[in-house]
Amino acid sequence: MFNDEADSFSGESKREIVLVFPGKYRAPNAQVPLSLLHIASPLVREGFKVRILDMRIDDFHSFKIGNPIFVGISCIHDSQIGYGLEFAKKTRVESPESPMVWGGVHPSLLPDQTLYSQYVDIVVRGEGDSIIRELARKLENKESLETVGGITYKSEGKIRSTQDSSFINLDSIPIDLPYELFQLDKYPPFRAGRFHIQTSRGCPHACSYCYNSIFNKRMWRAKSARRVLDEIEHILTKFPQVKIIDPVDDNFFVNRKRVEDICNGMLERGIKVKWRADCRFDYLSTYNKEFLELLQRAGCEELDFGGESGSDRLQFLVGKDVTPGQMIKSVANLREWAPNIEPYVSWMSGFPTETEEDLKKTFDLMDEMNRTNPKTQHFGIFTYTPLSPNSLTDLLGSDFVPPQSLEEWGNVDLFHFSPTWHSEKYVEKLHAVAAVTKYAFYPQVRVKEWSLGYRLSYGILNRLARFRWKHRFFSYPIELKIVDSFAKKSRGYL
Repeated sequence: MFNDEADSFSGESKREIVLVFPGKYRAPNAQVPLSLLHIASPLVREGFKVRILDMRIDDFHSFKIGNPIFVGISCIHDSQIGYGLEFAKKTRVESPESPMVWGGVHPSLLPDQTLYSQYVDIVVRGEGDSIIRELARKLENKESLETVGGITYKSEGKIRSTQDSSFINLDSIPIDLPYELFQLDKYPPFRAGRFHIQTSRGCPHACSYCYNSIFNKRMWRAKSARRVLDEIEHILTKFPQVKIIDPVDDNFFVNRKRVEDICNGMLERGIKVKWRADCRFDYLSTYNKEFLELLQRAGCEELDFGGESGSDRLQFLVGKDVTPGQMIKSVANLREWAPNIEPYVSWMSGFPTETEEDLKKTFDLMDEMNRTNPKTQHFGIFTYTPLSPNSLTDLLGSDFVPPQSLEEWGNVDLFHFSPTWHSEKYVEKLHAVAAVTKYAFYPQVRVKEWSLGYRLSYGILNRLARFRWKHRFFSYPIELKIVDSFAKKSRGYL
């Protein structure tokens, strides 16, 4: 698509750029896409006119593409890719000279395969906000792309990749991001007073199923405590209706001293807002009374964890390295020292070599955690879906053949995946378990943000699902399958 001396696109440049977040139109509970917010910021500061299309908020069929310098599509994985391809096809028809730039988790993990699609011209690998400004300048001036770091692109029938770009200094990100580009009032979490921010990127741990090992190279980077405090104050001034600050960090607690400084700073500055964050059980199990009391005094009301499995064997297999004992100790300490902080836990099933006994250990651990701390809530048990090559897919060998194209990945359903390495009977049980736990345990704090109709429907299903869970009755969950089928048609990405 590109010539290293000069790209092949022609047409008058208008300094306009279109950024797209794919998803199902009118999907419930969509949150503001921070990925596009961070991509748009350096472009706006460079003087480009940026137009945002969130396909979950506006019907893309009526969107006028025009003749932008490029169209940027950010995607994570599975069906979101399919929605992105729908818009890409529209772009090819309406604006065939506009390059299509894809970024996000999936394109970064599989850039070459992504580029085999006729609807992709350039892949931005990793942090787009450190790359996008220079890429936009080159495309606007029709210059060679060979000096732009962190991209993979088509040139003279070949796929070329430049060297990785350097990680961005997170403190250099402007506090005043271009929120005006988004229709904030159309996002249910925002209307409910929940505001998402990002205080760090990456994670140093080696969980084999996680994108971080490749995307962030197991590097954890963070904004300074002072920077985080300034940002929270700015948000509360700009949006006084905000009640909860919700960091989307993969691992907020890597640096305990930074967390202490943030909490002490909130108290010293008189910042009165609730907040939540992601943590690890092996961290929390070592925290003392003073630290947990500090979190609570500073407004922390929720900590989210990945429990994954109650089986020690599977914990070691997937590289999580968290023990059931650490999980029990963590929720016990919260109950004793910080009872206002509620632990929320996500679980996984269907790992390679998993057995019925492994699954039972997860069930029993979940119940034990609830007995230890009745405020423990569970997001559900989700079926493991391979999203990129890793040690687990290596273990599967011929039992799993991953999708071979962007289009095939777009047909993967993350929430209804059928592991080919397990028997049909076992997979049927996994799907039933996923449905039961989703409706039995979905956190009430999230349910409060839903519409009245969704809350009433959930209330009925919750009672049925809790009965099934109590009696471990996962056969023939007809009522849940019907609702899941409906949800599958209406669901979009958060």
